[in-house]
Amino acid sequence: MGNEKGYVQGIINGERWAFKAIFLEHYEPLCNFCWRYTRSRAVSEDLVQEVFADLWDLKETLDPDKSLKVYLYQAVKNKGYDYVAHQKVVRKYQADQRHDQKEEVHQKMITQEDKAFIKAARQAIDALPPRAQQTYVLHRQDGLTYREIAEVMDVTVKTVESQMSRALDMLRSRLRNNSPDQVTERTIAKIFSIRDTGTE
Repeated sequence: MGNEKGYVQGIINGERWAFKAIFLEHYEPLCNFCWRYTRSRAVSEDLVQEVFADLWDLKETLDPDKSLKVYLYQAVKNKGYDYVAHQKVVRKYQADQRHDQKEEVHQKMITQEDKAFIKAARQAIDALPPRAQQTYVLHRQDGLTYREIAEVMDVTVKTVESQMSRALDMLRSRLRNNSPDQVTERTIAKIFSIRDTGTE
């Protein structure tokens, strides 16, 4: 969204069109992000809606000079942590995410011969250590910058760079060791850019 500051100022002024624009821009990515904590699409939607409700209720406290995107991701992260703590759910990300929905545009870009590799790639991503996986997902799939990720995860940009480098090294190593000889760097690059829907 090009003029985020203008939209934030609109929300502060009580302009519903500005709030709606921000909601439509960030709702799905935030639900996908929240799903990684809750493992429930329905719960994720509820928590994200709570975040937007809080945003509207507290609109007068917003700072137009601060990133609203980072604010939203931090708020959803906190909601996700609170939910997991409340439910006493302590579990690692599972290898099989059982995603039934895939983005139509990306599917058209994927050839038949790549499909087995896509499955291996998703499993490789799920097998990453939690910090490296979260960094990879936020950057490559949710589109956050290193600086935004650092703010969301409460770490330094240097740490984000290190975790991203670690994730990519582990993915490349795992995929090359477990993939057919015909898999190329171009194929790997294509898989790394696939956006995960995060739905059940």
